[in-house]
Amino acid sequence: MPHIIVEYTETLTVNIPALVFELHEDLAEKDTIDIRAIKTRAIPVKYTVVGHGEEPDKFIHITLKLLPGRDDDLKKVMAQGLHDTARKHCVRDKSISLSVEVAELHAESYTKSNHIKD
Repeated sequence: MPHIIVEYTETLTVNIPALVFELHEDLAEKDTIDIRAIKTRAIPVKYTVVGHGEEPDKFIHITLKLLPGRDDDLKKVMAQGLHDTARKHCVRDKSISLSVEVAELHAESYTKSNHIKD
């Protein structure tokens, strides 16, 4: 845990595997984060509408899911780091709408298992 989820317009020319790796690494450098616990993934979105729906309708939205307990300043540092990292990947295409949000998981209902074995 934490989870980084990157939703992006499927037709982007951004190198998504490199972006995902760098987001993972950026978060790992932040206080309270253990790289072994981060789960990062990217999900292409086939149909998107941004704003008035005029071309180009391209976006990257990054959601960082965390268990409760981190203060707002640290969450802001994490979000800004992810945003800055993603922005570097978008410099060739300035028409991409880029956003980042931090969402807290419900600690009482969040469950996980590591390395499931019989």
